[in-house]
Amino acid sequence: MALVRCTHHGRPGGGKRTYVISVKPVGYPRTAAICGRSGCQDPGLVWLDEQDKLSYDNGERIVRVPNSAVKIKVE
Repeated sequence: MALVRCTHHGRPGGGKRTYVISVKPVGYPRTAAICGRSGCQDPGLVWLDEQDKLSYDNGERIVRVPNSAVKIKVE
C-alpha cells in the first residue's frame, strides 16, 4: 500500500511497511493527492513500498492506499 507525504514531511517511517521510492501523482504539484499527515494541506508525493515498486516497474500506474492515508482536495 502506498502513502502520500509532502516534501516537508518526507518518507513515511515507523509503520509496518518500508517505503522505498516516491513518485509524482498525476498533475503534481497541482494534484488532488494531499499529504496524509494531520493538519497538512500541501500537495504530496506517492511513496511506494517494495511490492508497489515492483508493480510500478512493471508499468502499473494505479496504486492503493490504506483508509485515511490521503485527503483529497476538490475545487
